[in-house]
Amino acid sequence: MKTILITCGETSGDHHAAALISAIRAREPGTRFIAMGGEAMAAAGADVRFSIEDYAFMGFSEIVSGLAKIRKLEKALGELLSSGDIDLYIPVDYPGMNMRIAARAKAGGIPVLYFISPQVWAWAGWRTRKMKKVVDLMAVILPFEVEYYREKGIPVLFAGHPMLDEIGTPPVPKSAPGRNEEFEILLFPGSRKQEVLNHLGPMLGAARGLKGKWPMCRFRLGAAPLIDDGLLAVPPDMKEYVTLTRSGIEELAGVKLVIASSGTVTLQTAMSGTPMVVIYRTSGLTYLLARSLVKIPWIAMPNVLAGDLVVPELIQKDAAAGRIADEADRLLGDSGRYGEISSRLLSLRDSLRREGGMDDLAERALSMAGQR
Repeated sequence: MKTILITCGETSGDHHAAALISAIRAREPGTRFIAMGGEAMAAAGADVRFSIEDYAFMGFSEIVSGLAKIRKLEKALGELLSSGDIDLYIPVDYPGMNMRIAARAKAGGIPVLYFISPQVWAWAGWRTRKMKKVVDLMAVILPFEVEYYREKGIPVLFAGHPMLDEIGTPPVPKSAPGRNEEFEILLFPGSRKQEVLNHLGPMLGAARGLKGKWPMCRFRLGAAPLIDDGLLAVPPDMKEYVTLTRSGIEELAGVKLVIASSGTVTLQTAMSGTPMVVIYRTSGLTYLLARSLVKIPWIAMPNVLAGDLVVPELIQKDAAAGRIADEADRLLGDSGRYGEISSRLLSLRDSLRREGGMDDLAERALSMAGQR
């Protein structure tokens, strides 16, 4: 029986890792998984010994304050790798810690299959020098990453994006709502506590402003799995038209607009063909450091994939209630632009598709585990 250690640090990675676990177990049901993950990986059959809920740090300042917890976690993972029981290590995104654990695995003769590339092409190209030394196979889910890693001399496999199986293909692009039409707008303030604290106020302020311009619209406030309801308090005067949902992703097909924190949810929204306004606010220090490192002109993944500003982005002070409401109002009120954005977002699906990609990746994982 093969034993695989798999580690991820956020909700999106948890879901993608669960898809890989299921594909591997479909081939070898007896494969054992020890994991750092969440509910999705546990449901797929992994022994989740370390919960991502305890390590959902965001930004440089939060990571610094959480160093003691990270060191304790890394020690425990190192002991697992030294036990002699692990046949393959699969880190999932989350580069800071995962790269250090990958180095320990490689030093111990354990093959490393990195699933879902960290976005080093955006801000940390220097990391590829270490990747070349410790990663045996980089499995990517974005098509342009293949050539990037080939040029760096790192073995790479394009697995296709698991999200295509999660978000159904709409039959046609969406159309803008009429002024007297009832419709819904989804608000996604983020998957981590600090993101919600930074984004919820401006989003609710924007919702209040939009309600005045579009009286028939209602709002659904999407709660990520690790976010408590208490953190998503809606002012009493807004509760009539703003309601909480734990199934926001499943509701994408039926909404006309999304206002979202930059992250995985923007790509999920794109897959549904729903126009969106993307925002992001963080601490001044984190923003200044990120700005000095990031090498690409956009933060929203749909824009990165398209190589163009398809959906509007509002960052830092621009991510204020008035600006968000104005941007959303302009988008909803321009039926031509609205339809064009929906069409362009749906066209991104083809670039992310690879038939049998996850099956191929599962076979490679089992083959690598068998080399131990």
